[in-house]
Amino acid sequence: MKKLTIIIAVAGILIFTGCKPEDIKSYEPYSAYNINNLQGTWKVSKVTQSDEDSKRKNFPYKTLDLTSSLNLSGIEISLNLNAAKPSTFSVNYGTAPEMFKFTEGNWQLDDVNKPGKFWLINNLDTVKFVLGAYTTLANNKLVLKQNKISGKYTHDYL
Repeated sequence: MKKLTIIIAVAGILIFTGCKPEDIKSYEPYSAYNINNLQGTWKVSKVTQSDEDSKRKNFPYKTLDLTSSLNLSGIEISLNLNAAKPSTFSVNYGTAPEMFKFTEGNWQLDDVNKPGKFWLINNLDTVKFVLGAYTTLANNKLVLKQNKISGKYTHDYL
């Protein structure tokens, strides 16, 4: 029994002395966001309307795809930059209804380095959006969410 205790003690000492803490690696922040990824022409591929009240109440019909019923797949939004800052935009609706009430103007972000909110502005008219995940932007997909009627409906533009 004494031999077993000594063997366990020696094995325990060897295990603990054999462990060394790893060196701390330097921290390098990574962001999938780059403002240059926003510049260009974006074609609408899908528009969904979500009823937030139905989601909260767990009703069966929570989301509706509006893309084909309103012919929204023809909409193109062109975003331009000037000195790495938001500049002008234009919207080509094709045969789709004019969802934003204007075809051109300026666009802005709440923070150029790490945006969360996105605005299309034409004189006194403004359309407010929330940007989707940066990873989708890195994969050439711009996701815009628009809340209407005090947060009861959400429109997702892909």
